[in-house]
Amino acid sequence: MGTLASALAEAERIYRTMRALGERGDAKAKDDLIGERSRYGMQMLEVLQAIKTDPRLQSDPARKAEFERRFFTVRKMLADHQAKWRLDAISADQHGYLSSARALSLAQDDFYHWVATDFSRH
Repeated sequence: MGTLASALAEAERIYRTMRALGERGDAKAKDDLIGERSRYGMQMLEVLQAIKTDPRLQSDPARKAEFERRFFTVRKMLADHQAKWRLDAISADQHGYLSSARALSLAQDDFYHWVATDFSRH
């Protein structure tokens, strides 16, 4: 198990890869995206485990609460998005899927920006 910083860095890397694949939109990218979704889910579990042992979070309850609030908001959005948008649902409502994906991307961008700036500075 790695540190919270390394777990977050890997999660962001996978997220950026998924986003690039989604923007490509070709058949190969869609196949690759399915694998990345699974890896991202596993990486979120790594982040969850790292939260429990991160000294910065354990020594600062307010910081831990803020981190958890932001992380669990993104994690819930991700779980809801993935549960709703299976392949058949995407095919049936491309516009709805794209709207949901944009909202999720904005939330993830905000989270990773916060991690890189406010959270990592302290």
